[in-house]
Amino acid sequence: MTQKEAIIKAIKMLGGRAALQDIYPLAIEIGDFSGSQKPDATIRNCLLTSPKQFRHSPGKPDGWWELISFQEEIASRDKRIVELKAQLADKDKEISELRQMETADGFVRRLLSVTKCLYKRDEKELDVIRKLLFTLGRRDAEAELDAWIEGREYRPAVIVSGDLVMNKHVENEVSNVEGGGAGININKGKEQKI
Repeated sequence: MTQKEAIIKAIKMLGGRAALQDIYPLAIEIGDFSGSQKPDATIRNCLLTSPKQFRHSPGKPDGWWELISFQEEIASRDKRIVELKAQLADKDKEISELRQMETADGFVRRLLSVTKCLYKRDEKELDVIRKLLFTLGRRDAEAELDAWIEGREYRPAVIVSGDLVMNKHVENEVSNVEGGGAGININKGKEQKI
């Protein structure tokens, strides 16, 4: 294999376009450059004196070379890279939008808050909200709404691994945790008031 063939093979192995720093070691490994005192200079000279086979890569920094025969593949690959970057940007946008979406619990909390502001404990008007909460499987929110309608304090029961923990201030604990606090200290098998 000639030195030029070794350089061509090295650049092909590197995808048809590569930086000199990547071409040198691969070409030297593939070909026989033992007769050259400076193999890097021999490779550079071959690239510069063979314009029908090699050219500087347009749009790339100095030191990037490509095979003339790989122009279509390189153009196709570059186009695909642009497409993939656009798809990635779209996915990043979707992920960002998902992160900004409200959680189901946040939605239910806001729904209860707005409901309490808009309605004056009228069971008939609140029946639609109760049905919605039932459909969402939010028995806790239904119970909170019923307690509010009846004008009594809502005392939710939080069940953790089968243990009953009575917590008078669940909203405060949620705010505490969201603010960086430790939250509820739950001891298994014991009822605890917070």
